[in-house]
Amino acid sequence: MSQAFYTAIGGMAAGQTKVNVVADNIANMNTVGFKASTVNFSDVYYRTTSTGQAPTGKMGGVNPKQIGIGVQTAAITRDFSAGTTLTTGKATDLCIQGSSFFTVASPTVEILYTRAGNFTVDANGNLVLPNGYKALGTDRSLNTTSSTTPIKIPTYINTITSTSTAAQMQNKKLSELNGANISSGAFTITTTEDDGVTTHNNIINITDDMTVDGLIQEINKIDGITATADNGGISFEIDAGKLSRLDFKNGNLDDTTQPSSNIITELNISSDDGTPPNYASETVDFHQTIGAGAAGVDTSENYTDVTITESGIIEVKYGNNDTLSVMQDPNNPERVIFKYTLNDGTIITGNDVTINDNLVEAANLQLQMASFVNPNGLTGVGNNAYSSGPNCGMALYGSISSDAFGSVKSGILEGSNVDLATQFADMVVSQRAIEANSRVFDATNQILQTLSTLGR
Repeated sequence: MSQAFYTAIGGMAAGQTKVNVVADNIANMNTVGFKASTVNFSDVYYRTTSTGQAPTGKMGGVNPKQIGIGVQTAAITRDFSAGTTLTTGKATDLCIQGSSFFTVASPTVEILYTRAGNFTVDANGNLVLPNGYKALGTDRSLNTTSSTTPIKIPTYINTITSTSTAAQMQNKKLSELNGANISSGAFTITTTEDDGVTTHNNIINITDDMTVDGLIQEINKIDGITATADNGGISFEIDAGKLSRLDFKNGNLDDTTQPSSNIITELNISSDDGTPPNYASETVDFHQTIGAGAAGVDTSENYTDVTITESGIIEVKYGNNDTLSVMQDPNNPERVIFKYTLNDGTIITGNDVTINDNLVEAANLQLQMASFVNPNGLTGVGNNAYSSGPNCGMALYGSISSDAFGSVKSGILEGSNVDLATQFADMVVSQRAIEANSRVFDATNQILQTLSTLGR
């Protein structure tokens, strides 16, 4: 008879556990990125008074006789489905579109995971949560180990934009010239002999992998022309004893069916009208040097705005309207390289950007995300964060560019996924379960009281 007491007490305790979970869900209904939990129960154990009997020739089978001895909490599971979206318009408020997590570092540099994207930029340029946890960045697209590099925005910089030297241009592909967008195909240099009448069309083909040095060599095969590359452009000098002028045009003038390169338009070659005339392109290649600046220094530029793209790349705008960011390395898509955009739209990338290592590194400007085989294996540690647990499975880290982590939306926050109707229904059911178990407890108590009275 006493077993009924303990079974009823266990039932009330289980009901109270569910009420506690419901209370926590409702309390966090306005918590950014909160994930509601649900409780699942299971029976505990059975006292078997008879194991049953198999049918025989003369007797039918007998089923086992068992009495359950209560209930237990089988699991408390988080629902990691997307929560409601809250539009804020703030550039550093982020919402994950997918099942991945932001990675942040605690004060002890423990790697933690969160769905809350209510970030701000602190006085040192760190991207932080309200509790001060720093968002982590990466320069890798996919990895099995986490980066510990924080997102850090250079708040003050010194910039020097210069034209590229011949050495800097020599081995660069034409497609890598940062002030031009040269396509493959043919172009024509028409030479006019010193008699001023006789002309020749010289056809040069631009290939996808042609370098500046390769182009110079092809041009210098034309008798009477000396081409050189320096100061971010290409110049052409003619031998007055052989030629009187040059004319440049996109395409093959002898065969208009051949694909045409846009190189002449992109280079915008002009003449100095001397005797003999010299020809030179616009400046089409630049080098950007960036150093640490300081507040109150005239040559320094302070950051004025931060935007975050869907691929998790940080773009920092400065007072001169130039922008510092990163992009995928075209020669190695697994890594990112620096990208500096001048206010006229010219994009300077890769080795053409020289930055003080102590100021910023590429990993500082790209969000690191994390994904787990079993997110329910994560352990909640408070402050909207989780730590890895023994049943998470393998974690993947990397940038959104790898397509393994979804995307992020700027100016939007993910709210909680608490469904109030479901929580109220669970609360009522739990309350009734506690009441029903208390009735069992009371009935058992009365039976024992009756048995006690019989013995007097």
